[in-house]
Amino acid sequence: MFDYLLDVLGNSWWAYPLILFSCTFDAVLPILPSETALLTGGILAADGSMLLAGVIAMAAIGAFAGDNIAYWIGHSADDWARRWIARGDRGKRSLEWAHRELERHGGPLVIVARFLPGGRTATTIACGVLDFPYRQFLAYDAAGAVVWATFTTLIGYLGGNAFADNTIAAFAVSFGAALALAGAIELIRWLRRRAVVSR
Repeated sequence: MFDYLLDVLGNSWWAYPLILFSCTFDAVLPILPSETALLTGGILAADGSMLLAGVIAMAAIGAFAGDNIAYWIGHSADDWARRWIARGDRGKRSLEWAHRELERHGGPLVIVARFLPGGRTATTIACGVLDFPYRQFLAYDAAGAVVWATFTTLIGYLGGNAFADNTIAAFAVSFGAALALAGAIELIRWLRRRAVVSR
């Protein structure tokens, strides 16, 4: 069944717009599975069902467009955006973290945050709320979108090549590798924060 769904997706023209849509609106609706779409696109590119460059291009364009939507939501409706992103304890902590880290690290955070669960939405909206310079945001966000799209798609591509005869294993290994990367970044961030507090 899973192989059949992948076959249908990989041989459909609408697979590319689907990746574009997912990566665009994941910035404002994090429930959309953009990482899953990219890993799947990478796996399909490994067997020739999709073009690797096409998957990466759609993902990068979508990520860049979505981040800009989120920035302008934060910039033009800052009170509403702040209330929306800060709903619940986790949302409040995310916004406070983004605010603090933007002041400390500036633009590079825009690149790193997209690899953290919930980090992309919190950071891009926070950039708008906090009036982070838009030209700087554009430059860092473009770089981040390309790096993220390329890296995430290549994880799926490598998994698809390593497990060419078993797409479920390819997806499981690729998804696990993506989670491990996010976990490693989160661990490094936690250790750095702890080291600063203990000084």
